Amino acid sequence: MKSTSLTPTPGEFAPCLGALLLTLTSAPPLHAEEGSTTLPTTIVQAERLTDSNGLATDSLADAIFPHHNTASSSALFAETPLIETPFSVGVYNETLMEDQRAFTLREVLENDSSTSLYSSGGYFGTQNFGLRGFQVGNFNGYRTDGLPTLNLAAPYLDDKASVEVLKGPAALQFGFMPPGGAINMTRKRPTEDFSTSLQFEIDTFGRTYSQIDISDTVANGQFGYRLVLAGEDYESFYDNADGTRFMGSLFTEWKPSEAVTVWSSLSGQTLERNGYYGPIISGDGSIVFDLGRDMNIMQDWARNEHEIFEAAIGADFFFQDDWKLKTAFNYQTTDRDSQLTYPYGVDNDGNYTDGAYLTDGPFEWDAYGAHAHIEGSFRTGFLEHELVFGAQYRSFETDGARFFPDVGANNVYNQIDHPIPTAPFYIPIQFEYEELGVFLTDTIDFGKGWSALLGGRFSRYDNHYPTDPASDDTESAFSPTVALMFEPTEGVHTYVTYTRALQDGGFANRTANNAWAPLGIQESEQFEVGVKARSRDGRFSGELALFQIEQDVALINDENIDAFDGTQRHRGVELALRGQLTNELQAGISATLLDAELTSTGNRPELVPEYQVNLWSTLEVPAVPGLAFTANARFTGGQYLDEAESFSTDAYAVVDLGARYKWSTPHADYTLRANIENLLDESYYESGEFYPGDAGYLAYGEPLSANFSLQIDF
Repeated sequence: MKSTSLTPTPGEFAPCLGALLLTLTSAPPLHAEEGSTTLPTTIVQAERLTDSNGLATDSLADAIFPHHNTASSSALFAETPLIETPFSVGVYNETLMEDQRAFTLREVLENDSSTSLYSSGGYFGTQNFGLRGFQVGNFNGYRTDGLPTLNLAAPYLDDKASVEVLKGPAALQFGFMPPGGAINMTRKRPTEDFSTSLQFEIDTFGRTYSQIDISDTVANGQFGYRLVLAGEDYESFYDNADGTRFMGSLFTEWKPSEAVTVWSSLSGQTLERNGYYGPIISGDGSIVFDLGRDMNIMQDWARNEHEIFEAAIGADFFFQDDWKLKTAFNYQTTDRDSQLTYPYGVDNDGNYTDGAYLTDGPFEWDAYGAHAHIEGSFRTGFLEHELVFGAQYRSFETDGARFFPDVGANNVYNQIDHPIPTAPFYIPIQFEYEELGVFLTDTIDFGKGWSALLGGRFSRYDNHYPTDPASDDTESAFSPTVALMFEPTEGVHTYVTYTRALQDGGFANRTANNAWAPLGIQESEQFEVGVKARSRDGRFSGELALFQIEQDVALINDENIDAFDGTQRHRGVELALRGQLTNELQAGISATLLDAELTSTGNRPELVPEYQVNLWSTLEVPAVPGLAFTANARFTGGQYLDEAESFSTDAYAVVDLGARYKWSTPHADYTLRANIENLLDESYYESGEFYPGDAGYLAYGEPLSANFSLQIDF
């Protein structure tokens, strides 16, 4: 498929809207989301509340929209209601994961219109994502409870309470990283009373999943624990893409006094799964004989093995006058052993060379993170201050060896089964990275609805290559964040925010006179204007944000020197609306329109959809208490797979429908769920890669399927 228009036609939207509106047309009165709680009709003024731990919350809005949390610590270091933060943040919680049976980041992030899929995960077994059109850094863009997590093996959500998406430059919060934003996963905490939850699931591909979640708080509320164990048998619509996964985690919380909380977490996962590629693209941009969505052109022996072990510990200290000291430390070790194949040199007759990526035993990454900050409030005259001051440290080491031998000649029309080649030798890869940051933020309330955020972070990183000391690099920089906020009336918050992002710029192009020389810090900046609003009764809310991000781009000049002389500019609009239309019917929409450009060429960057739109609805059935239907639709624009705009994928639309039924007995609560994915069986490519003159591949989105699950809570 050559470059085509990325603008959808009304005909592309109509079938999906029709299916979605099946649940919007009936709106009988008066049952809340859980099917057993009747919402009050009294108007309740939504104010800033705190939970039993003193963290900010909004229990009214959380009850009305159980899939969307209303507070987060990702935008600001202190837990803050989202409506009061001068950034765009999406939070998707445990209830949403359970109802949608979403146990991968991709499945959860399909609910966020600012998040796009960079790679489907068929090669190394883990997906990569984009935020506002920029790829999230696999070494620095993913967090667990704010601490760094490497996205080099498939992350697990079985023990996670929510996924938080911070959009835009996050240098203030997390240091050196790309400007699109960060993805933070939060762990499940112990429940107040003893509880056990069992989950079982099967889908129409034959995949099975099971989980046990046990939690309690004992010793008069001083000690809590949460144990989660899960197992999964992978089956896929791709041929020969099966595998297994097992994970376990234990979270503990100790409160020796009202002023001290000490927590710890141990978790791990093992995963083995065969690799998969979809249709092949020839060097001139032609799709070579698409055999259908089950096509897998990798050799049968191609597979990945992942192992992850994570340990974390933290302590929170509460002082008088709402001052707190929060500390945390984590360690993560990740092993990934790969025996994979890939096509190159593809011609239009389907001939290509099967190449292999082989590792000499597992690649190993050891990562450390530490965080400490003090937060509190005070007054200076008529000004109220909320201050946060702290420091963060992170490091990781890479150690492994790899080689790229040829498997042999092949043809897509007549694929040959080749044995695993023998690598004549392996190339060692060693890398060490350290980063230290010190930050300070002050949120100042001027009164009469006006407030401001002043923040800054000084960061320094050290790159070290034991096998190539000439590539070592040390850089430091300061990153400011400034926001002005105004609340014109109750429930309406407006803001203007400036943020600056920094990241390691990598190395000069291998064809330049300064080939492989460190390029230093790659800078970017964002201006964002937004408004967030919520009705007084909490039944309707929405956000609108307009932003521009400009990032330095390396270009080779007339003297054949590679340096940051270009600009990549992304301008966008984000809109989210949600409402309790009746006491049985909820509905919402989120949309992102993105104008992205490489200013030196005028071309659109690769893997950046022009638009994404998500629609959702939930309908309770009053005649059958406990029964609810859900509908979701997402529309994604086409995207180029290379910067020369020589190959693009088409826009697509996917509709999902679901139902859940909850009932109780004296001994347990039961939830039965059924979900139909891709109801209209849309055939589409969700991601891919293309290298002009050589080869490329495409990854299909999931076809029509269904999953069925049973959850038992007691």
